[in-house]
Amino acid sequence: MTKRALDAAAATHLTSPGGHTDGDGNGITSDEGSALKKPRAFMATLACDNCRSRKTRCDEDRPKCGYCKVMNLECTYQSPRPTKKDQSMAVAINAIRRLESKIEDLAAVVTASTTQPQPSVPQPVYDHRSPVSTLSQPSPGVALHGPSSILPRRDGISMLDSPQPIGTPGKSPYPISESGGKIYLSFSQHGVAIWPAMKHIFSPAFNAARAVLPVDYVVEHESQRPPLSMAISYPLGKSPDTWLTELPLSVIKGLAEAYFNVFQRNTPVLDKFHFFSSTLGVAMENDFGYDLDTCLVLNVLALGCLAVQAYEEGNFPLPSRGPTTSTTFDRPDWYNLTLDDPSGLRFFNEGRKRMGFLMCQNDLQAAQFYMLSTLYYAQIVRPIESWTTVNRAALCCMSILKRNDTLETLNFDHWEGDMFCRVFWNALMYESIITQELNLPLSGLQDYEADMPIPKFTPCPRPKTSIAGLLVDDDDSFFNFHFLAQAAHRILLSRIKRHMYFFAEKEGSPSATLTDELLHQLEQWRSNLPGSLQFSEHASIDDSPSPAHIFAIAMLRSRYLVAKFHIGRPFLYKALHFPQYMSDNEYSRIADGLKEGLFWPATMGLCTRMKSALPLKFGWCSQCFGQVLLFNAVARAPNEKLRATLPEGWQQWVAIMMELIEGCARMSPSIAKDVELLRLLEW
Repeated sequence: MTKRALDAAAATHLTSPGGHTDGDGNGITSDEGSALKKPRAFMATLACDNCRSRKTRCDEDRPKCGYCKVMNLECTYQSPRPTKKDQSMAVAINAIRRLESKIEDLAAVVTASTTQPQPSVPQPVYDHRSPVSTLSQPSPGVALHGPSSILPRRDGISMLDSPQPIGTPGKSPYPISESGGKIYLSFSQHGVAIWPAMKHIFSPAFNAARAVLPVDYVVEHESQRPPLSMAISYPLGKSPDTWLTELPLSVIKGLAEAYFNVFQRNTPVLDKFHFFSSTLGVAMENDFGYDLDTCLVLNVLALGCLAVQAYEEGNFPLPSRGPTTSTTFDRPDWYNLTLDDPSGLRFFNEGRKRMGFLMCQNDLQAAQFYMLSTLYYAQIVRPIESWTTVNRAALCCMSILKRNDTLETLNFDHWEGDMFCRVFWNALMYESIITQELNLPLSGLQDYEADMPIPKFTPCPRPKTSIAGLLVDDDDSFFNFHFLAQAAHRILLSRIKRHMYFFAEKEGSPSATLTDELLHQLEQWRSNLPGSLQFSEHASIDDSPSPAHIFAIAMLRSRYLVAKFHIGRPFLYKALHFPQYMSDNEYSRIADGLKEGLFWPATMGLCTRMKSALPLKFGWCSQCFGQVLLFNAVARAPNEKLRATLPEGWQQWVAIMMELIEGCARMSPSIAKDVELLRLLEW
C-alpha cells in the first residue's frame, strides 16, 4: 500500500488497532500470518457458539471471530431474532405482495366478465412466465401453444405494455385494435398532443407545429443532440496523469459525504460503510487506476459535485461529522472543483475513460457503476444516455441471475445478496419510468420481478468498534422505508398503466369496478406507510433538515397525487372523444383526477430551486407538458360538463409548471421543443 493510501486510511478512521479490515469487515492477518485480535471493551450482542459455550468475550467478526481463527475452529452463530425494523419491513413487503395479487385477480375477473368471445379471436390467456401474470390479448391469427403463450413483441416490448400507441406508421396514432376493439392509450404525457380530438381544440399554430414533428419527436431530438463533452478540466497547475492522486483527502471526503447525504439516501445503490472501508481504499491504493473501484469512486465524486450545488441552491450547510454551528451554506476551499458545466463532469469523464477498458464486466460493481452513471445522466437531463446505462445495469443484473442458477444460490439474507436486491430494484424502477416517457424497449429485467425479494437493507458486516459507528446514520430507516414505498408505488402505477390505458367505445369503459379497486389500493398504500412517512397534503416541507429529506417527502406526496391523476386520465380521453357514453359519475372521476393533478410538491418551491438534485427532472417536465395541454383542452372544450370539472387554482398551477419546463429547457432540446409548442397555445 502506498504512503498516501495509508495516510488516507488513518485519516478516515478505517483501520482498527493492530490491523485493518477488508470490505466485509473480516480481520486481515499481519505480516507474520497470525490473525489479529482486536481489543474489546463491550459485551458481545451475538457471540458465536464456541465463545458462548466457553463464556468468553467474542469479537463477532464474520465469517470467523478472532478466537475461532486462532484455534482454526468452525465458527457458527445463532440466527438473530427479528428486530422491530425487520418486522416492519416484513409488514411492508407483505402489503406490497397482497396489493399485486388483489389487483391482478380483479383485473382478470373484470376482463373475463366484459369480454365478448368472438369466433375468430382467441380468448385472453395468462402469461404465467411473466412475474406479474399480466393479462394478454392475442391478435387474430396468433398461434397459441398452451397457457404460456404471450403477445408478439415489438422492439422487445410486449404490445400490452408498450409505452406508445400501437398501429401502422402513417395512420391514425390511436387506431382501433383488431383484437377486442380497444384503443390503446399512451401512458406518456407527450401522447396527449396527438389525441384526435385535440386538433379541434388546440390553436392552428400549435397543430401546424406539432404536425411537422415525428410522432416520437422527443427521442428524435434527444438522439440528435451532441454527445456529452469528453473534455476534462484539470485543476490549475496539475498534471493530467497525477491530478487525481494529488487531490486532498478533504476534497474526496467532502464530495463523497455530499453524495451519500443527498443521492444515496433516495437511490441506495451503494453501501456507505463498504465504500469508505473498502472501495475508496482500493482506489487510492491503486492510484486511481483502471479498475471498477476507481470508477465507482469517480462517479460518486461527480454526483457529489451536483450534491454540493444542491446544498448551495437550497442554502443548507454541508454535511459534517464534527459539531458545527453553521445553518447556511458556506463554500468550502475546494468549491471550484464543482464548477464544471455540468457540475462534476471532470470526475465523470475520468470514470468513463477508465470504464472503456472494463465495459464487458458484468458483476455487481459494474451494475453499481452503470446505475450511478444513470443517475448522473438523469440529473443533467440526458434521457437517452440514462436509458442506455440503466439497460446496461439491467443486463449486469440479468447476467448475475443467469449464472449458476443464482436465484437459488445467492443468499438474499446476507449483505451481498441484499445489496444485489437494491441494485436490481433501483434499475427496475428507473427503467419503468424512462420507458414510459420514451418509445424505447425494455431490457427484460421486469421478467424477474416476482422472484426478486424486496431489499431488507442488511448492514455490511463491520467490526464492533466505536469507529464503525461513525458511519451509521440515524435516518437510515426513514430513507429505507421511503425506498420501499417507492417500489410499492411503482408496482401500483404499472398496473394502472396495464389495466386502464385502453378504451373500448361503449358505456362502462373504463371499468368502474377496476377503477374503484385501484383507488382503494392506492389509499391502502398510503395508510400502510410507516408513521415516519405519513404525510399531509398541506404540510410544509421547507423546514426539512436536509435536501434529502425534502426530496423524500416531496416525492412521496407527489407520487400519490400522480397516481390519482393517472387513474382519471382515461375518463378524460373518453369525455373528449366519446361524450355520448359519459355518465355523471365519470365526470366526477375527471374532476377528482384534475384536482389531484394540482400543486405537486416535487415541482414546486425548494425542490425546483435545488434543480441539481431534483429526481427525475425529465419525467416531471414531461408530466407538466401533458398537464398544460390537458388543462388547455378542458378549458377550451365545447363540452360544458367537461369544462365544469376544472378545479380552482388551475391557472396558477399552469404558471408554476411552465416555470419548471422553461427552467429545464436549456438542459434538453426536447424540453426546449416542448416550451416552443406550449407557447403556441391559446388561452
